[in-house]
Amino acid sequence: MGADAVSPGCMHPTSPHCGTKLPKNKNESEMEVAIFLGGIVDAIVDAIKDMFIGAVMSSAEGLFGTINQELIQTADKVSETPMEFSGGGPWGLVEGIAGTAGTAIQTVAGLILGFFIALELVQVLIEKNNLADLDIYSVIFKWILKSFVAILIVSNAFAIVGAIFAIGQEVITGAAVDATATIGDGLDLAAFEAALHDATLGEVISLWFQLNIFGLIFPIVRIAIFIVVVGRFLEIFMYIVAAPIPLATMANQEYRAMGNNYLKSLLALAFQGLLMLVIIAIVGGMMIDVVNNFSTDVSGAGFWAILGYLVLMIFALFRTPAISKSIFGAH
Repeated sequence: MGADAVSPGCMHPTSPHCGTKLPKNKNESEMEVAIFLGGIVDAIVDAIKDMFIGAVMSSAEGLFGTINQELIQTADKVSETPMEFSGGGPWGLVEGIAGTAGTAIQTVAGLILGFFIALELVQVLIEKNNLADLDIYSVIFKWILKSFVAILIVSNAFAIVGAIFAIGQEVITGAAVDATATIGDGLDLAAFEAALHDATLGEVISLWFQLNIFGLIFPIVRIAIFIVVVGRFLEIFMYIVAAPIPLATMANQEYRAMGNNYLKSLLALAFQGLLMLVIIAIVGGMMIDVVNNFSTDVSGAGFWAILGYLVLMIFALFRTPAISKSIFGAH
């Protein structure tokens, strides 16, 4: 710090005391020690901060990558047909069940169909004033035509169901491109890292702690999304296996509402995927806005906003069955 004091006896060049240095002032010594220790503390703090910054950057990159991947995979899964779901394995089992139990199901459907065909004929005859106003040729022709159509529907029940989902798949596939196109990371990593270096050690540690909590919660979010997506396909498979029975009721005017409601429910399931894609696209777009403003925010508020959007998405996905059935008038 300051120059060492010179001995007062060094007033003359030939003095024996010339060149002798006096001890440093106590305050100066303490100041130098404090500066030295302060430098060590600063170095330690900087090292700890750099360590946490590296951990935060690694966690943030991994987390946003996982979220993007989850959204894209969910959109891809929703876009699959029942035949494509999970590599086609479940559909093979459904075909096996339909093949094994198909004879029994078709037998039951045939009995139901025969009953309703006979009932339809009786009702038509009774309606004609106890045969007084009966136009036998017209009645028989209409009855035969209705019976033929009903038998055709029941015989091709699985083909009809497949056609309904094929139509829905065409709509969903077109929408899937737009839904996944809105999903991106949007995070300026360089700006985010610079903001972390400008933050205090406490802020960096707090953000790291929040990221770890978020990392523990996110698997629960993934499980909830998985339940919604897979649950839809399980419901589809249950509807497909029993297809001939409700369709057999369409032979009778009084009871055909059961078959109509079954077809409406199939349409609702087929187009439910479209509603799910819309939700994923909207939530993905809102999350991008958060991520774009995330680069200068080290408080962790952005992560909780993203978690809130994910929870909102799950709630909306759980609501899609009811909304889809409401649109198609299914009960």
